[in-house]
Amino acid sequence: MPSRGFLPCFSKYRHQDFPIDNLYTKNGHISKLKHLLSCLIDSKSPLEIKQSLGREIQVIRPTDKESKRLISLFGLTCQLYRIDYGNTPFRILFGLSNQNREAYVVAIDTNHSTYKRGRR
Repeated sequence: MPSRGFLPCFSKYRHQDFPIDNLYTKNGHISKLKHLLSCLIDSKSPLEIKQSLGREIQVIRPTDKESKRLISLFGLTCQLYRIDYGNTPFRILFGLSNQNREAYVVAIDTNHSTYKRGRR
């Protein structure tokens, strides 16, 4: 199987916790998601995704209360990541599987409901 890129998949998206209606309230949200999806398709690794996006990608590890909550909420067997977009409430959470080369977009947080100050 070729190792180029990841196929974006929304099958594990948590609609009840992160409704997509809020995604369409700002054109900037759509632009950021489109850019990420393009990078996922073309990039071989998280490092390449980071370089293509020009943004930091944080690995979500079970080191604090909020990370443990999110890992449990999504129940992925692959590594979970998040992208913050500066001083805004917008972030995207996704998992990357090297086994089947899928990128599971699990949450588009438009309300800063993850990683709030004081919640960790």
